[in-house]
Amino acid sequence: MLPLAVAVTALSLSTNGVAAADPGPERPLAPLAKATAATSPPQSAIEAMEAVNRATLAEPTQWAGTWYDATTGRVVTAVAGGASEGTRKEAWSKAGSDGTVVQVERSFADLAQLSDTIMQRGSIASVGIVSAAMDWERNGLVVGLEKVTDEARAALAADYGDIVTVRQMTPPRDHEGPSRLRDRYPYWGASGWAPPRAGQMHCSTSFPMKRPDGSKHFLVTAAHCNHPYQLDAATMNSSETSWSNVIGTSKGYQSSFCQSTGESCDIGSTKYGDISVIKVDGVAPRIYTGGPDGTSSAAVVSTQTGLPAVNDSMCASGARTGTTCGYKITDNFMSVRNSEGKLRTPVVMAENLSGACIYYGDSGGAVYKPVTGGVRASGVISAVGSIPGGCALFYTSISYAQQLFDAEVVTTS
Repeated sequence: MLPLAVAVTALSLSTNGVAAADPGPERPLAPLAKATAATSPPQSAIEAMEAVNRATLAEPTQWAGTWYDATTGRVVTAVAGGASEGTRKEAWSKAGSDGTVVQVERSFADLAQLSDTIMQRGSIASVGIVSAAMDWERNGLVVGLEKVTDEARAALAADYGDIVTVRQMTPPRDHEGPSRLRDRYPYWGASGWAPPRAGQMHCSTSFPMKRPDGSKHFLVTAAHCNHPYQLDAATMNSSETSWSNVIGTSKGYQSSFCQSTGESCDIGSTKYGDISVIKVDGVAPRIYTGGPDGTSSAAVVSTQTGLPAVNDSMCASGARTGTTCGYKITDNFMSVRNSEGKLRTPVVMAENLSGACIYYGDSGGAVYKPVTGGVRASGVISAVGSIPGGCALFYTSISYAQQLFDAEVVTTS
């Protein structure tokens, strides 16, 4: 598990706790993040990046991320300056003949701690801080601001030097709201559910899970769907107007949120994004696909075991909107504040410029990659945001659900 609160060894700290730049006669401005064109790495590159992502989470003080260089067609793997000889050899082994390894100043642990520090500020120069995401190529962070002003950029440059760049971000909205709505035992993912007597759909489920010994079965959903109270029961439709078919309960099971704050909570020094579970009697390795009122489905054939690769393509499936595809991952380890000021970390951000977008009620739904024979489970829908020309999907990696709930995604394999 990743300890977010770790000692920063690769940074020379100022009084603000981060490396500071010489302001000079005029205060510098934190640079604007460069807009990069979406690329489509070959599958071999995606698999290589996912392998590095797993190593990065396992040893955060040794590694510093990975990315695909479209100009050279190579996967670039970064290791921290203090990385061991074993890590360096492993990095070259993972890079292979078509990859390369670079040494950088700051480890993933350093950047994660800095991200946490920035997000705890809430605002800078009277501008709300919405997000902080990994900028692997620059060995820094991209800070999302509700409004990009020179004052905020100057304050960021003064406090954090050249570690951060800036982009405008609209706080995402949680997806709660008014079919896949009549699922029956054994239950599938990407279905709709509601609290008893709600009268309308509340949220969606993502993937079926079970304890390794098969003793308990779950449907994963978003933590904010079960906040501020763990629901005694979750129901599905039994008729057009009645949500009376009880499928299970969230009572007594772990959530990734602090009950008192409604934010991602430190659980054993780790934060787990926006996830909770509904305990049910039994599940099958399938999720609903197609439209919101359809009956089509797909088999869950595999699970992403770590962070997804930046620029990989994803689809989302929720009970309100149905299936939408065309999402490209832009940030795979992000902290973000939603429109109510609640912190979610870590989440993945994916952009969609095709016009398709998730909507209220899709929270807790499935994020997946189509593969031969079905789908590969990737994550749990948390929120939606707007970007120029499209929308942004925010989701929690399914790997965090497997850790937090001591469970595994049910697959056909």
